[in-house]
Amino acid sequence: MQYTQRRAMWVMFVVLGLLVSCGQSAAVVPTPLAPTVAVAPSPTVEPTVATGVSVNDVMLAGKNLSQVTTTLATVVLPKRELTVLTGDSTHTLTFTVSLDQQATADAVLQAVANTKVEPVVRFDNVEIQQQLESLNTTVTATSGVTLTQSADPFDVRFVTDVAQSIDTKAAEASIITALASNVISVTVPLIPSSTPVLPTSAQLSAAVNTMADAWPGIVGIYVYNLDTDEVVTTLNEKSVFSGASVMKVPILLHAYTKISTFSDAQKGWMRRMIIDSDNLAANKMLATSVDGEGTEAAYLGTQEMNKMFQALGLERTYQNMPYEGRDFLIGVLKYNIVRGPKIDGPAPNTDADPLLRTTPAEMAKVFTEIYRCSQGKGELLKLYPDTLNADRCSEILALMHENADNSRMMSGLPDDAYVSHKSGWIEDMQADVGIVTTPDKQHFLMAIYVYRDIAENGGYLVDSVAGPAIGGFAQLIYSAFVPQNK
Repeated sequence: MQYTQRRAMWVMFVVLGLLVSCGQSAAVVPTPLAPTVAVAPSPTVEPTVATGVSVNDVMLAGKNLSQVTTTLATVVLPKRELTVLTGDSTHTLTFTVSLDQQATADAVLQAVANTKVEPVVRFDNVEIQQQLESLNTTVTATSGVTLTQSADPFDVRFVTDVAQSIDTKAAEASIITALASNVISVTVPLIPSSTPVLPTSAQLSAAVNTMADAWPGIVGIYVYNLDTDEVVTTLNEKSVFSGASVMKVPILLHAYTKISTFSDAQKGWMRRMIIDSDNLAANKMLATSVDGEGTEAAYLGTQEMNKMFQALGLERTYQNMPYEGRDFLIGVLKYNIVRGPKIDGPAPNTDADPLLRTTPAEMAKVFTEIYRCSQGKGELLKLYPDTLNADRCSEILALMHENADNSRMMSGLPDDAYVSHKSGWIEDMQADVGIVTTPDKQHFLMAIYVYRDIAENGGYLVDSVAGPAIGGFAQLIYSAFVPQNK
């Protein structure tokens, strides 16, 4: 039994040994792979520019793309001028040109030998649009307005037709095409404008100057747009003229700054002073403004009014003596009345009254401040807050509207114009200053002064001569705000 067990165990060990021996002999050792050898690709030949190829006389032969691009970056293209035709007008516009380097470089590399390559260019669309907008403003402003004139040099006015403007979209396309194809001119289409066309300030100024040349003396003009607070046109606006009866508006204003409530008598004096240009009524208002009566009080009133002028910044507007007060104040009371210098202010110079003076610009300021006060603003309300307000200044304008003088400014204005004005006249000078409201609610001021030397022209300046001239300037100025239809 023991022998049998030992034999079985021995057999088992032999078998295990054989199995181990068989496993070792079955193991396969891998054969190492040979190393991979990299194969270099064949080099690509970079294209270069053919012989004799150039752009704007810059030779590029033999250069590659990078070199061509670098060279093209140094090419400066001149600005391009283009003649633009709009109706009967010709305009020259200038446009910035920039080089499309990539597109031009591609064209250069593709060009055959000895080719002059046309540079590929670009234009600034924003610049084109801006220039068209500016041109359209000019075209619209001038296309619908003309000046008509009869044989009478003081019968001149602006008339208007249907204005035209540029069809900007079509014009932009036409200009881009023209620039790209190197043409030198292009016609852009026009269409009827929906914007009302008015003469420019330059057109009005030219017409005023031409009319003034027909006057045998000195003309002073000041036109102010009250809606935009802009000076429209002027002529000799700083020249000194006699104040005459236009000064009665400042006398009225001064009374309003001094008196809060007017008596019936005072209201009567004011009406006669403004409507009928009564000198004695004006003196009464000067006197009552300082709570007095008579010529001496009126004289004190002029001195107080001069302080108002100074407060408004007026340098050459003053009244140093009441109307018709010379005999009493100088002859009887021996007052030493201050007189202005013989030559006062810039040329051209008139033979202005030494005691009663103004300029077109300074009198226009008085009227303008009254209007501003009526709108609840301006210097007068700051200077006289206790006595002036919008309603009281509106009363001043309403009274000025009742002025009975129709032979000067009013002779050149249409019936539907609302005008608050005051005229004045002496031997050698006539004037009219007014605030005009048009039917379409435009508001502007015009101051018109005409002077003629008595000695040179054989006598006093009569209404039949001065009136039509002042009316002619008024008609011309009004037509700049409201042109008549053709």
